[in-house]
Amino acid sequence: MASTRSAQAGSLLVVDDNRVNRLLLGRALEQLGHTVTFAENGRAALDALRQRPADLVLLDIEMPEMDGYQVLEALAADPALRDIPVVMMSSLEEVDSVARCIELGAEDYLFKPVNPVLLKARVGSSLEKKRLRDLQRELFRKFATAEVADSLLTTGLALGGKHVEATVMFCDIRSFNRITEALAPADTIELLNSYYTLMFDAIGTHGAPSTRCWATG
Repeated sequence: MASTRSAQAGSLLVVDDNRVNRLLLGRALEQLGHTVTFAENGRAALDALRQRPADLVLLDIEMPEMDGYQVLEALAADPALRDIPVVMMSSLEEVDSVARCIELGAEDYLFKPVNPVLLKARVGSSLEKKRLRDLQRELFRKFATAEVADSLLTTGLALGGKHVEATVMFCDIRSFNRITEALAPADTIELLNSYYTLMFDAIGTHGAPSTRCWATG
């Protein structure tokens, strides 16, 4: 009987040159409620992801044509694919192999034969991290341009400073205090969000690279 898809279910791509391994792993993941597609080597995996990005990739290391290390490098170099989390799978129980995968951007690592309990835990954890990153990206893009949001997600928020040329505009909502006295808190927030949306659109049409808004009482 098919499992009911849970809140943590995702679209997964399993990449392994061994057909039996692909089928066994796919069945285990489908029983957890995930949607699973397959690729038999690294090159086929990249082609599949460019056509339809997955929420998570489970990637074997030792494969013909293009091994797992090369796939990680290709994913990191592609802006459209670099944020897809990857869990590596390998029978190579070597610290150097694990370290290299993590350095190349892998989210986690599973040793073959894959333990079902670890599989469930690490897939769930990787999908949750992706969900949080997607929420963070959505939040950044709500209050900044796409270029600034992407920069923040790539470089992070760092303390320090730099000199920039900027234009500052001060504006006021007429009778704001009187208006908010008659509104519930939720309605006040909705009013401000609507105002900010209109202001961002107006400023953006004049080529502003980034926009910041502050509300004062």
